[in-house]
Amino acid sequence: MAYLLSNPEEGSYSLDLYYIKFTHQPTGHVVEFPAIIQSFSDTHTPSFNKQYGNDTMDPTIILSSTGRKLNFSFTVLNSSLDEAKHNTQCVNLLIQMLYPLLDNDGAIIANPYINVEVMNLINSATFDEGILCVIDSIGYDMKLDDGVISENEYLYPISLDISIAATAVLERDADGETFLPSTYPSYGGM
Repeated sequence: MAYLLSNPEEGSYSLDLYYIKFTHQPTGHVVEFPAIIQSFSDTHTPSFNKQYGNDTMDPTIILSSTGRKLNFSFTVLNSSLDEAKHNTQCVNLLIQMLYPLLDNDGAIIANPYINVEVMNLINSATFDEGILCVIDSIGYDMKLDDGVISENEYLYPISLDISIAATAVLERDADGETFLPSTYPSYGGM
């Protein structure tokens, strides 16, 4: 659990859970974790091409693309057997969301796009919450030193660290336009 500063002027804190939510675009399946955010970074990387004229020493710089990478990690704590089972199912479903949707013949019918919501830390141009991504990697570390919850021969960790690396995908509106509003990208509710 994490403390949220509820009244900055008085310096008072309240105990609230932060939630991280993943929505699989092709199926609409949702995975949500109550979590302690350990780290978060949002990197924008422009790529440029240079063109030289016959009689110029300095190049003309032309923007060719801008990439956006998200990296974050969080800890999920399990306080009961039911919660541990639920969070294990959520991790497994999140991993399944990384694969494309296939038809009966094995042809890809939908790409594994996932809308990622980390409270108000990331926003997109078209969604009110979160950003459309392709997840590049998921890593999880069962912190067995923190203890386990057991049922018969099954063990569930009390503490689980999850790290995510993702590439943002620029969504298009219904008209196919890619115009970005002045609020994109937005950080911290700005």
